[in-house]
Parts: sequence; structure tokens; C-alpha cells
Amino acid sequence: MRYRITHVTRYRYPYAVHGSLNELRLKPRSTPLQRLHAFRMDVVPQASYLAEYVDAFGNPGSILGIQETHREWSVTTVSEVGRLTVEAELPFDPPLPLAAARERLRSDARPAALEARGFSQASPLLPEWPDLLQRLGLTVDPGQGVEALGRQLSRFIFEAFDYRPGQTEVSTPLSDVVEKRAGVCQDFAHLAIACSRALGIPARYVSGYLETRPPPGAARLVGVDASHAWFALYDPTRGWLEFDPTNDTVPDQRYVTLAWGRDYGDVAPIRGVVRGSGARHTLTVSVDVQRLEEALPANR
Repeated sequence: MRYRITHVTRYRYPYAVHGSLNELRLKPRSTPLQRLHAFRMDVVPQASYLAEYVDAFGNPGSILGIQETHREWSVTTVSEVGRLTVEAELPFDPPLPLAAARERLRSDARPAALEARGFSQASPLLPEWPDLLQRLGLTVDPGQGVEALGRQLSRFIFEAFDYRPGQTEVSTPLSDVVEKRAGVCQDFAHLAIACSRALGIPARYVSGYLETRPPPGAARLVGVDASHAWFALYDPTRGWLEFDPTNDTVPDQRYVTLAWGRDYGDVAPIRGVVRGSGARHTLTVSVDVQRLEEALPANR
């Protein structure tokens, strides 16, 4: 599959601001199942400074500066991404029980395992919560493998929590989400990650896009898609395995990865500072995921 993704972000301020400096993660990364074919970024007013870099997690990032006085600014990105179809996997050896997976991870000196260990620790938005599973009333079979754990967490969150946009914000602590039993995709990914880390299994936050197609016979509406979030667990024998608790599914070719990190704070699409009265800004975001009716050649 190939997709064209248009992501528009607009900030409006009640009074003029006299410049801003922003960090952006709006360029999709390349993965074994995903290839970035084209990317364009348009900024209004025009950026006075723009530099690209790659962060500690391998995500493309940009530093954007605007010196012109303004009351609103916008950034529009257009990405063309090829997504390979997920093939059925060949049978693997019996999965490692969770205790064995933790032990393998501790003794594994391969670069992938060393990197994964950093995702088993607390992170800025997800402090340690050792009794989280007890708080949730969730029992985990220690004899199951990492994949089974991911599926269990995904199903539990899907069934026990309500999807309610507007109930939470980026700054909402996970304890509030647990208490209300409601949230959005960001909250559900955070909850699964916290549960996994409480069990000693590395888990990372994945941001990206999910194609949503209209029902048969209905017209496709531009701009109804949105950014999405899910989580991945590290299996010492299979690598990173992804799960989407919002939809209780395993991400496939409809999912386009933007970035990944320890939690949302590592992959926020835009963060920055302004000179002036920018605290009471208004933010609007529009995302359009359009499938281009062509498939990637098998040999690419």
C-alpha cells in the first residue's frame, strides 16, 4: 500500500507574538515494513531557521524558528509512504515464558537487546507503578510469552476502558485514566506500557496514522482521519511486537509509523516556546490519510 498523508497544524494567539522556536516530529520514519518516498513541509509565516536531525530513538526531527511577529502560524506536511503488507509468520519455537524472557534480556549483549533495556525503566510521563496490575484487577499468567501478554493487555484495555475524546489531556496523569476507566489512544498506549514495565518487559510508545475507510457506498470525507498511538513490546527471540489497544488489533499495513519513544513526551508532534502572550493559544489539527491505489513492487 502507498499512502499520501496531509497533516495540518495551526496555532492562533489572542495577541501578537514576536517569534517562536519549535521542535517537530512530523516526518515518518523508515522501518523494515515502511518506506518514506516523499516529504514536504510548508510553514506560514516562512521559517527563518529550519534544521533537521535524528533523535536518540532514530526518529527524524526538525528545529523550526519563526522571527516574524505573528498572531497565527501553521505547518503543513505532506508525506508519501509505502507500507508493505504484513505476511503470515512461520511457526516459531515455543514462546519464552515471561520470567525466561526477562532473564534472556538481562544476559543478552546484542545491540537490539541493550537498546530495549532502556524501555523497561520509568520515563517522564510514566513513573514506576509496581502494583498497577493489582490496582486494575488484572492477573497475568507468568507462563505465557510476550506476544500473549501484548494481546491480553490490548483486549483488557479495549473491554475495560471507554474511548472518550476530550476526557484527558497530554498532562493528565495515568492514575486519572485508571480511575475514570476512560481515555483516548494515547492514554491506552501509556497504560499498556506501564503494565508491561511493571512486569519487567520493555515497552515503547508508537505514534503514527491509521487509515480509516468509509462504509461501502459512502463518500470519503477529507480530513476525518487523525493521528494515532499504539504500543510495542520487546520479545528477546522475535524483536518488537506491536499492539493497538484502542481497537484490540495487531497493526497491519493500514498503520503508518511516525515515531517511537518511551512515552508521548518523546514523540510529541510539535513542542516549543514563543516570545509574547502565547499561553492562551488555540490549536487546530487536521489529518488526511489517502490511499493511493498502487502497491509496492514485491522486489522493493
